[in-house]
Amino acid sequence: MVVKGRSKRPQSQSRISVVTHRSRNWPTLDRSLPNGDNERAMSRRRRTMGTSRSVGTSRVLVVDDDEKLLRGVVRQQGDSFDISTAKGPREALDQIDPDCPFAVVISDMRMPEMNGVDFLKEVCARSPESVRMIMTGFAELNLIIRAINEGHIFRFLAKPCSEQDMALSLRAGIRQYELVRSEHDLVEGTLHGSVDMLADMLSLVRPLAFGQSVRVRRIVEGLLSRLDIDDAWQVEIAAMLSSLGCVTLPSTLLEKKFMGQPLTSEEQTQFDRHPELASRLLHKIPRLESVGDIIAAQAPGGLQGVQQSPELTRKSKVLRLAFEYERLEKRSKSPLHAMNELRKSAEKFGDELVDALVDYVRQEKHAESRTISIHSLTEGQVLAEELRCSGGTLLMSKGQKITESALRMIENHYQHGAIGDTVKVVSLVSEPKESAVLNA
Repeated sequence: MVVKGRSKRPQSQSRISVVTHRSRNWPTLDRSLPNGDNERAMSRRRRTMGTSRSVGTSRVLVVDDDEKLLRGVVRQQGDSFDISTAKGPREALDQIDPDCPFAVVISDMRMPEMNGVDFLKEVCARSPESVRMIMTGFAELNLIIRAINEGHIFRFLAKPCSEQDMALSLRAGIRQYELVRSEHDLVEGTLHGSVDMLADMLSLVRPLAFGQSVRVRRIVEGLLSRLDIDDAWQVEIAAMLSSLGCVTLPSTLLEKKFMGQPLTSEEQTQFDRHPELASRLLHKIPRLESVGDIIAAQAPGGLQGVQQSPELTRKSKVLRLAFEYERLEKRSKSPLHAMNELRKSAEKFGDELVDALVDYVRQEKHAESRTISIHSLTEGQVLAEELRCSGGTLLMSKGQKITESALRMIENHYQHGAIGDTVKVVSLVSEPKESAVLNA
């Protein structure tokens, strides 16, 4: 999983400094130079001709409507930095790619198309980890305050700015970017590790409940690939950890529930509380609070005491739709029959989500099973049937993926003679067997 960019600016970018040294003016060149694209090519050629770069490979974008100024920056800094230029905000925004961000973006304050504050505000929205600086020859307090508040500026450069001060500012900006990226990678690595550990423990402690989570997650992934949802990773993790609260429930209760047997009123009350319990656990992990809210919204009474945003409501519906389809699919002849049954209550979810599910069911790769030796099991394979020990205890559910921990557990049970020599795993085929068309 990949947890994709953060929507909030790191606290460490709030430091503001102003460079006011004017010991050397921005250069102006008498001879004509190539356009911006060729300037970047010349800059790269100079670096490949034996000039060592002092600052990694992080890219810098300089934006100004003064073409001579841009040429001067490339001439002065091109040997030490990977400089790209743009002659205005519109041209610059075309170069902003969240998947390949600039480490530093420097913008002039006053430009015809858009001022520097509005431009850097848009850069912040598109590439929040890029370090933003602004150049200005006008000491306008209101603009500076607005730039700090809206553009989240790391540093101001007073025009004209010396070559040395520009180099120092670029190095500081790149160091700041690398610090933010390191922090981001550390947080993501810790978060992913925590989620994987919770899922792994759930698979071993409550395999029946985790098996349902695996199936629901697969449906959620299919839906998310067809929907435009911000921070879609939250829904995916919510599906994976939706049964976390089941660790508090007796195994006999879970067996009855997932085998379709009726529960007593007391047992049903206990089961209905498991989404809230999972939510409480996840609220203790930073950045998983929204995941907890999505899970809590699956309880019969919904999310209590919290004002749901339209975004949270939509994400909760995605997960609820996946659960509903999984439940219908288990008791239907085929996925298409389950989909037709779900259409009877489609108004609860809305046309957009239901249409996405219809497309997923139509395009989904259908699975066949094959029997293999227990010794041939490898990480990543998916069970096509429940795995139970000789005493009848459920070890792993149908649809559960084989992990390193699962392999060790299976090996231990096999060595003690508790399981047989073979197991059925899923084998995918590209074309569905059933060509029936869903009801319109």
